[in-house]
Amino acid sequence: MEPSSALQIAGEKALHQPADPDLVTYCPSMDLVALVTTDQQVFIYRLNGQRVYGATQKTGNLRVERIRWKPNGQLLAIAWSDGSVRLVGAESSKIVHQFTTGDMVSGVTCVGWATNLTNKSASSISAGKDSGSWGTFLTSDGILSDEKTPLDLPRDLSLIDIETSLPKLSVLAAAGSSDDVFSTRQSLDAIFRPFDPRDNDAVDVMVVGTREGTMHLSIYDSFVIGSFPSPVVVDHMPAHLARHASHEKHSTHSLLMRSATSDHIFLVPMDLRFISASSEYLSLLASRSTAFQNLLRYIHQVQLLMVSEWKTSQELPSRFLRNINETLLEKNNGDIVQALYHSVATGHTFPSVREWLVDELSERGHKRWDKAVTTGLENLRRLVHENMLPALDRCSVILSRFAGIAKFQGSNETVGFTIQQINLITDTIACLHLISSKILVQVVDELDLFAAFSSWVRYEIDRLASDCLASPDDEKVEKEASIDHSKVLLYLQTAMTNSPLAMFFDDSPPEDRDNSWSYAEQGLPMYEFLDKQLQKQERGAPYLKTVPRVDLLCKLLARQASTVFAQIAEAEKRNVIFGKVCEIGLAETAGPVDMRMSTVDTSTCRTHIAFIPKGHPNIVQMICISLFIENGISRVQNIESALTQLGNGQIKDLKFMDDDLLLVLWDSCGTRSLLGLFYNNIPAGLGKPHLKYSTHMQDGVSYNPTVFSNEDVKARLSRYQIHNPGSFIPERMEYRERSQGREKDDTRRLVLLRDDKLYYKVFKFAAAAGADGDTPMS
Repeated sequence: MEPSSALQIAGEKALHQPADPDLVTYCPSMDLVALVTTDQQVFIYRLNGQRVYGATQKTGNLRVERIRWKPNGQLLAIAWSDGSVRLVGAESSKIVHQFTTGDMVSGVTCVGWATNLTNKSASSISAGKDSGSWGTFLTSDGILSDEKTPLDLPRDLSLIDIETSLPKLSVLAAAGSSDDVFSTRQSLDAIFRPFDPRDNDAVDVMVVGTREGTMHLSIYDSFVIGSFPSPVVVDHMPAHLARHASHEKHSTHSLLMRSATSDHIFLVPMDLRFISASSEYLSLLASRSTAFQNLLRYIHQVQLLMVSEWKTSQELPSRFLRNINETLLEKNNGDIVQALYHSVATGHTFPSVREWLVDELSERGHKRWDKAVTTGLENLRRLVHENMLPALDRCSVILSRFAGIAKFQGSNETVGFTIQQINLITDTIACLHLISSKILVQVVDELDLFAAFSSWVRYEIDRLASDCLASPDDEKVEKEASIDHSKVLLYLQTAMTNSPLAMFFDDSPPEDRDNSWSYAEQGLPMYEFLDKQLQKQERGAPYLKTVPRVDLLCKLLARQASTVFAQIAEAEKRNVIFGKVCEIGLAETAGPVDMRMSTVDTSTCRTHIAFIPKGHPNIVQMICISLFIENGISRVQNIESALTQLGNGQIKDLKFMDDDLLLVLWDSCGTRSLLGLFYNNIPAGLGKPHLKYSTHMQDGVSYNPTVFSNEDVKARLSRYQIHNPGSFIPERMEYRERSQGREKDDTRRLVLLRDDKLYYKVFKFAAAAGADGDTPMS
């Protein structure tokens, strides 16, 4: 009899609503459990049961269908039945990204999220080289040694991060939209993370499968590669993605497809050659493309807030001025600008203007006017100075990297864009920079002029409201002397009813838009054209009014960038190849299925699939598929299958623990046991093998299974004992492997959900004394 090990309780939680047993997942890097309840609420809990995140993010008939952690544990993907996917920050609890997998999607069947090392990084790792710093290759005299080094100066220069030296982007006011993610410092820092050169050798890949059989592929959180039709069609119906598996050292992923009309399952290799055959700048390009997309979202949000603040500063004054202008028009006294200019220059006030100032505007109205204009212009100044200009500077830095990649790419490589396209986007950034600088200068001038005008209006209201026959006191004389009347007159002439800022924000005639933007449609730089139009405006000559508008320039920038993104995605999409379809067999309709990919050497990997054959609830079927990979393209070498019958009990759940052991939650007469089946490398001294492989046949039940009686199962396979289970009867399990890079710490976790779905426990695996964190198996 082989010894078993007790599972130690690390945490537990009672739930108010039952959890969906298929939607429980453990964070790979932190002790966080994410789950979805039957009333469609998504929760994230700590080990002590404290809630980190909880929200019903959508209403109606929409359902949460899949949740998945990013491999580094920083984001949680939540997929809804309408095909939309939201990425929520684990720490900020904000929606960092959101995208849709298609317009006519009826559900999501799988979300896979994995990390792949690029071809260059994989080879360097296999060679055991450490690039180190330049100092490690200097002799004691400070001279570079003659020995060959793996240092690559152009590559190292490309990875120098100068964005950290730029000012941090400031938070934006919440606008009640999905981009409120920019409204907190924590979420803003999470989105605009500086590029870490250590991440240059890895690519995050997300695969989302829909009920229609399409597979949506994206990298670096939000950079979309594209959607692909199902490679498997059964009875004229596309099969859908049920499971996804990958290994960081191989660019080939394994896709487990399930028929929509039956319980047939198939395995399809997916070769991502844009990883294996890409240039060494793939990670830099993809991560900076994602950062540029985020900057465009940020710039768009800033532009909306700028327009909002401008309109806020104009609405109330326009209402006041509209009323008095109508009165003056009836009495043939000109308009309010002429009337107030007359008052400032002569000291005489028309009766209608006096009545308007004293009775309608009054002290209260003046305070509202002053607050609206001052607050609006100051907020506009802050948005330009603290938000727009820093964002444009960061765009310029990223575009300089794009330009370098396009200029120095290899002769047989294509990144999907040209240096000319990058130059056009850089030109549009320069246009926005020029416009923003003009706005900033004008806002500062207008604030100064308005302050003088506001002081004069207040003085006039007080003067006219008092007895005009009374002699002016010293205080009034002092107030009048402090007013700069030249600024008041200049404000009346230039800004009160026709502010120069209006040209950047107000709508313009449609015919002007057609004339001006035809220049941009031809793919010609806009900066010199814009500069000439601004010079015409300053001289008072006719100019095209749509060219200086901030919103149209932002739309042009977004259109140019989306063209480049689409070309990059198309270049990568052409390098996604689906391999030969392998029919696996029939799986139990609602039975558990798990899949794992392991590496053999640099050119060979194995995919193991564990499931319950149709109609055999006490049998585990294991499929082993060996793939040979050459130049990033895989082919099936061998397919083997094995069956293991576990007494007369029932298998409730199964999960791969590592490259050798399969965990099985087994029920025998109402008693639940956690079993361990060795499926790959069988340790010596175990006696009868747990699984016997033979050549795979589609009719898997025709094999002779390895049979264990109930006594054998308990004696030989029951390796983990749940300490003091009491009334806790586990129904489903979720396993978290040891965290990468933390071999000395036992970070493995097991979540067991009770059969009523209202309670779960988190267990950790006891380490053997003197072992490196592994639980003894024999």
